[in-house]
Amino acid sequence: MAPGANDAIPRGGNKSWTTRSITVGLFGSDEKLEIPCMVHTKISELKQMLAGKTGVSEGNLEIYCKQGAYMTRVTDAHEVRAKLLVKGITSFSRQKKVYAHPHVIGGAGQGGLRMAIAFVQRKMFDIVVFERRERLGGNSWLEWANPQSKVQTELGTYHLNWSEKSEVPKGMPVWPSRDELLTHFEEVTDREGIRPYLRFKTEIMSVNIKEDKSTNELEFNFTLQDKATQQESNFQGASFLHFPGNLTNPRRETYQGEELFEGSINYGMFSEVNYENVTNNTVAIVGFGAFAVENIRTSCEYQAKKIYLLCRRKNLAMPRLISWEINSSVYPLSGAMVMRHMQKAYDMIGDDPWDYYAVQASADRQNVTIMQKSRFGIGDVYFLSRYFGACEVIVGSVKRLSPNTIHMDSGMKIEGVTAILKLLGFDPEWSVDKLMQLKEMKGFWINGDHRRCHFSELPEMNAQRFGGTSYSPGICQVSSWFTWFLNYPDDFKNMMSTGGAMIPTHKPDVAKNVPGHVIDAKLGATMFMMLGAMLPAPLAEYEANEAPHKRQKQWATHSLKEVIEAASAEWYKYCDMFKKHGYEKPIPKYLYTLEEVNAMVAEGDMDGDIQIAKQQARAK
Repeated sequence: MAPGANDAIPRGGNKSWTTRSITVGLFGSDEKLEIPCMVHTKISELKQMLAGKTGVSEGNLEIYCKQGAYMTRVTDAHEVRAKLLVKGITSFSRQKKVYAHPHVIGGAGQGGLRMAIAFVQRKMFDIVVFERRERLGGNSWLEWANPQSKVQTELGTYHLNWSEKSEVPKGMPVWPSRDELLTHFEEVTDREGIRPYLRFKTEIMSVNIKEDKSTNELEFNFTLQDKATQQESNFQGASFLHFPGNLTNPRRETYQGEELFEGSINYGMFSEVNYENVTNNTVAIVGFGAFAVENIRTSCEYQAKKIYLLCRRKNLAMPRLISWEINSSVYPLSGAMVMRHMQKAYDMIGDDPWDYYAVQASADRQNVTIMQKSRFGIGDVYFLSRYFGACEVIVGSVKRLSPNTIHMDSGMKIEGVTAILKLLGFDPEWSVDKLMQLKEMKGFWINGDHRRCHFSELPEMNAQRFGGTSYSPGICQVSSWFTWFLNYPDDFKNMMSTGGAMIPTHKPDVAKNVPGHVIDAKLGATMFMMLGAMLPAPLAEYEANEAPHKRQKQWATHSLKEVIEAASAEWYKYCDMFKKHGYEKPIPKYLYTLEEVNAMVAEGDMDGDIQIAKQQARAK
């Protein structure tokens, strides 16, 4: 804005705030660019604008003007001229880098499929996806889920269409089953045209990475194994984008006396459980993560009469509509708001969630941090089963087993148990670090290299604000970043050179058994925040509509009315089941009404507006 009449005059005279337009041409080209600017605009400012537009580093640009019969180079301190020529770029349009070999994607789970879709939607067709199984779906849905598993976060925020270039899925349940979700993956794969790029039954055994020092280019030489024939082959790629997931090594534990138990003992995954064994019987679920909460639902589906949930400490579980609210939010919801909105579910079961180990709150409960080793287990049936007494939470560890009896370390005996389901979490997979030759993660890039990318769901929880409970928004966002920087590597170099020191890093920690690629929720959130503030201008503009896009996708998939109707129908179905088993408590009304949830959404929007206003005031 031009200075007012009373502003002090800068030393050396007045600046001219008159606007004008200059013409910038290219050496060896007829291409020209008209640029509006001020009379006092400097050459350095022009270079900065051209670098942002073209992706070429400012240091590579030289500006010239004609003086008489000669072209004279203009220094950064000079003001711009009416006509200028620039050297160092071949076009004012961004030039995508051309690679000699395909981009390689590891894994055809949701992450790898989303990455492939991002490439194809951006007209980047030189890709290949290697998947060791004979079908798509990934570890989560092909190995650890069972036919009874359902999506805990609602479909509106967990699907392959989660981008501005795709239509939301329609005609599916709010919480689809494993098989319904896998069918959705197959359909989107065909509709988006990525199936020709998938190579099944092909495992990446190793990758040899060599650098050409003269060009700074990397060669990725992959050793592949055909899982059908066990034969190996070589493949050369231009980059490696890896999506192995974090659900790779289920933690296992054997209890003393298992051979005496006289009931079934299984892990509540792998499709190894015959859930008919729990029908009209008593089942013990060991663990309190999201998979354990899901197995409470499955056990209820199979008419289990009594469920014991055995855990070392209670984790926070989440009602379905609170997950929906978080995933619909334009601004991340405060931990205090999330706690208040969950309160009525905990009141129903007689628990005070503010006393849980995961909750750290100020005295007035206005500032809340939730730190939990497990992500939220999401499901209304957890609260309903505890209300009726069908599910009982017992804090402690299993000491030993005897016939149909579990002996706890506290001395307590749980008798009449006919099935034990172990859900003990997951151990990290070190082979990923080895495969990627990882020394450190720099943001979501291995060793700070834009050609080596990795992303998987962030384990644990450690946050004061919550913007999502699902994997889809995160993978959609990073896949956009990955493709951008592969197209425009100078943008990545500029970002690293100017702000690289502020981008969080993560190194392997052998003593704590934490591989470098496993990034916890707190560090991951910091990475998203810092990287979001450093994106080059064109990418930042593209990302600017992310928050409203998130809400639009959620609401377009299923309306709030449809979500509440589905949740309510499920609620009363389970109520009827518990009554048939002889539980005498009165049937409670469903937790949330349409009016209540709309009011909660409005509260979140208002709080977000207030926070933004405070930030803007501090910035002045």
